[in-house]
Amino acid sequence: MDLLQQLDDILTADLDAAALKEALRAFKQGLAARESAAQERRQLLQAVVDAAPVAIVLLDEVGTIAFANAGARELFFESERAEGLSFIQLLGSAPETLRAALLAETDHIFSFEHRGDLETYHFARRELTLGGVPYGLLVVRPMTFELSRRENQVLRKTIRVIHHELANSLTPVISLLRTARGKIGKPEQAPKLEQMLSVIEDRVMHLNAFLTGFAALGKLPKPRPQDVSWETFLSQLRPLLADITVGAAPPGSGWVDAAQLQQVAINLVKNAREAGSEPAEIVLEVQVAPEGGFRLSVLDRGRGMNDEVLENAMVPTFTTKPNGSGMGLALCREILDAHHGQLRIARREGGGMAVSCWLPAREAQSPTLARSRGRLTLSRT
Repeated sequence: MDLLQQLDDILTADLDAAALKEALRAFKQGLAARESAAQERRQLLQAVVDAAPVAIVLLDEVGTIAFANAGARELFFESERAEGLSFIQLLGSAPETLRAALLAETDHIFSFEHRGDLETYHFARRELTLGGVPYGLLVVRPMTFELSRRENQVLRKTIRVIHHELANSLTPVISLLRTARGKIGKPEQAPKLEQMLSVIEDRVMHLNAFLTGFAALGKLPKPRPQDVSWETFLSQLRPLLADITVGAAPPGSGWVDAAQLQQVAINLVKNAREAGSEPAEIVLEVQVAPEGGFRLSVLDRGRGMNDEVLENAMVPTFTTKPNGSGMGLALCREILDAHHGQLRIARREGGGMAVSCWLPAREAQSPTLARSRGRLTLSRT
């Protein structure tokens, strides 16, 4: 029987003192049992949420932390309780990439150097209502292990793909060469010989392009950074990207390998075009970052990325393009890692994507400072 109905029956019934006492005792036992069951459910839910391999933070409508699971406490709060604290105040001392990620309105992936290792995370924000009260739900999922597992799968797949491509190209080339050898010195066979040589050339060129794409990651030279004014950097790109919007250069210069960073910009603009964005809606800009350093961004209004594509975007060989190699973003990330920078991919409100490349200032490009910049824990002061 429902406890409220049971209480109503007790209050409306004509009971003597002894019967009323017994009815209230039974009601109290039922209430205690209900509370005990509810407490067990809460404990079970807490255990399940704490065991989840993600960081979960629940914010009330004024930005106060209403709940943080064990994953969030370990990742952000040095394993201490965070309920009742102001999340916005805590973000004030967080590294810029983490702060931008946690304040974003859309799902995206970002990377950090955490405890000396480069870690990658997937961030999601959701709105929900509990008991008629609105809350914001932040979920940060570690992806480093998953990316490593996928990259191992990619390596095995890469070996199979290379073997397949080599076999597909070399088998007909060998056959054609054997046939062509028999036609050498026979003038009447010259047209067929020319045709065979043309096919051989096409297959060799295809194979060269294919292998060059795979070799680019393994043979990426160490960057040779130098002071490059952003005005010079962008002025060299403008003729190559004449049909898109290239923003004004910020003051100052970057400590970068200009050729490698230009390749990053060209790759990102190429991706924006292939995502279906009109050239006039593609924007390449360089801005001074509030936390120091600079941020190169490419914004588009293309098809965007669904969750699967967003999570796999930086995995080598992953592509949604019929003739794509899946190497573009992976190569960009390698270049930025070598510059002690960071690559961030996010959806844009209104459609399209925003890909930003953060580059530290010259004086900040040291392993010690890079590690301190990447500390995830949020200060309480």
